[in-house]
Amino acid sequence: MTAFAHVKDARLAGLLAYYLDLRQGMQVPRRNQVSPLDFPHLLGNVFLYEVTGDGDYLIRLAGDEIARMLQTTRAGSRLSAVFPPDAFPLVAERFDRICETRSVMHNIGQVFHRVGGSGHGERIVMPLLDETSLPRFLLGATVYAVADGAAMPSETRMTGNRPAGDPMIVTFTPL
Repeated sequence: MTAFAHVKDARLAGLLAYYLDLRQGMQVPRRNQVSPLDFPHLLGNVFLYEVTGDGDYLIRLAGDEIARMLQTTRAGSRLSAVFPPDAFPLVAERFDRICETRSVMHNIGQVFHRVGGSGHGERIVMPLLDETSLPRFLLGATVYAVADGAAMPSETRMTGNRPAGDPMIVTFTPL
């Protein structure tokens, strides 16, 4: 896991270790290998998206914390309907890159900067294969801390602040 030393949150590091263990010699694990029962402590922060084939993503699962931060996030919705038109292309570009390069994406900083968020967080997103071995799903989780620290459960608070003008650091790590 030294290639992922930049992952700071222990819960995200645990989800990443779970994901890497699922591979069992494969580059990317399959969607049907993932069981939410294996990470119940993180379910409120977990999401599962499916590639639609038309440049969009279908939300299959969005935990309570994600739905609270992006209130339009609902299972069955398309990501293009959740993110503003000026933000969605960047999100789709990053998610496409995860699938195309079979990489893990890690973000830290102002994770919802493009949609007006003022808090800080950390996110990890990993590809999953469908039954035909195509990377058609994304498993991820985001942990948050709002700028004033209000209304966030203590287990989702993060310490430290990002410098002004540096809203997010994005890292792609090939598998």
